[in-house]
Amino acid sequence: MRIPRFYTEQTLSLGLTLDLNKNIHHHAIQVLRLKVNENIILFNGEGGEYLAKLILADKRKSSVSIVSFNDILRESSLKTNLVLAIIKSDKMDFAIQKAVEMGVNCIQPIYTNRSVINIKANRLDKKMLHWQGVINGACEQSGRTIIPKIQPPISLESWLAKPSSIMRLAMLPGDYPQISSLSIPSNKEVSLIVGPEGGFTDQEVELLLSSNITGIQFGPRILRAETAVVAGLSLCQQQWGDL
Repeated sequence: MRIPRFYTEQTLSLGLTLDLNKNIHHHAIQVLRLKVNENIILFNGEGGEYLAKLILADKRKSSVSIVSFNDILRESSLKTNLVLAIIKSDKMDFAIQKAVEMGVNCIQPIYTNRSVINIKANRLDKKMLHWQGVINGACEQSGRTIIPKIQPPISLESWLAKPSSIMRLAMLPGDYPQISSLSIPSNKEVSLIVGPEGGFTDQEVELLLSSNITGIQFGPRILRAETAVVAGLSLCQQQWGDL
């Protein structure tokens, strides 16, 4: 049976005894119904993971003793940044989750002309916390021990205005090169840009191409935005990473 993994912001060290926080307690004890002497894995994003044994497990409180440390690193040799146009909430969650599973290191949401969601300033903190929760959960599931970053949303124009020395690829329908024709990035880092429902406008495509963005195509079929995230990152990892 696979040992359940949980992300915690707590300080972890070998031999430490600690109380599980409310969310982990609920999942481990009330959902999974784990008992005393059963094991869980804890990680805090600082690298590696800790095997912990339950020493208290009742309805209101649970505690563990950390018994061993594994310095395993499951990160790809290729650093990937996902620049994703904001799409409908459920699709955005799916795209973020799968990007984390595919090894993404940083996610930059962007506003585009066809973005159907515009997050109000007074709701941004709540949305960022929600997206971070999706990322943490995906790390728990996929075995990652480093937590990817997610940046506050900005406009496409603002993102393009930032200086960059890494390879930047935009998934675009049309007559563009396939990723297999490109050379490996010299610094093993790439940014993948994925548009919204309905795609980028013609003006945005012109802006991308005039900003030293390389357009790439993934066959004759039009992909949904959330599908494009999975396909694009998969091919980047297959071409230059660990797949």
